Amino acid sequence: MGNMQQSFERELRAAGEAPDADIDIADVALMLAACDRPDISLAPYRAHLDELTAAAHSALGQKDAPVHVAAGVLSGVIAGRYRYLGDAETYDDPKNANLAHVIDRRKGLPVTLGILYLHIARKLGLDMAGLNFPGHFVLRLSGPGEALVIDPFNGGQPLSAADLLALIRSVEGPQARLTPEACEAVGTRDILLRLENNILSRAIRGGEFARAREVVTRMIWLAPQRAGLRFELGRLEVHAGHMGAAADAFATCVDLATGIGETRIAGMAEEALRQLKTRLN
Repeated sequence: MGNMQQSFERELRAAGEAPDADIDIADVALMLAACDRPDISLAPYRAHLDELTAAAHSALGQKDAPVHVAAGVLSGVIAGRYRYLGDAETYDDPKNANLAHVIDRRKGLPVTLGILYLHIARKLGLDMAGLNFPGHFVLRLSGPGEALVIDPFNGGQPLSAADLLALIRSVEGPQARLTPEACEAVGTRDILLRLENNILSRAIRGGEFARAREVVTRMIWLAPQRAGLRFELGRLEVHAGHMGAAADAFATCVDLATGIGETRIAGMAEEALRQLKTRLN
């Protein structure tokens, strides 16, 4: 592992220990991107984020602008001036979940584009959050007595309740309902894990299990207390034939899950450990 890779690991582990509110979402997303592109310098990408923020700050003018005005400024800068678009044509391209590639290409997934909106909004002191919406990442911008949901994949356009219902039905089927849970705000760490999960799921679907193990490992750096990630790592270690490492991962999963009352995942990991011991004896 090169010095830069070791540096990114240290930074990601530090973010994993930090409170959610202290995590710089775009900077951590760039470090995750650099894990797959160790040859790049992050300085130009950080400079670009500063440029986006400065453009939005200049266009916004007043800090207490109404929500619809602030949303229009963000979409006008990101989708308008800088031409960031959702990649509908090659949606499953792994580059769409890598923020550095997204900045290079000006297109990406809803969550990657959403990170740009969240980064700029936070720098401008706006109250924006990602939502726990299934299948398609959306954002909520809030102000005194009002809120607006926007779609970063489609130019930051506002979404009505009817739009959200149609969107959730396109993901979950015609009987799906718009639940309060789908509209709950999620934390920075969860958004970054959602970003990486796009890469993980594509690697597993493609049978790239060594790649999947790399991705799960850095997800664990970022969220060391998540029992489910240890379970996934254990499965991937079994697939790689690393039975000792798999046993360690499942045992850690049991400890973490038991400590926070996640009995289902604890039971799954205990069963996986029993099966492993049967195979090893």
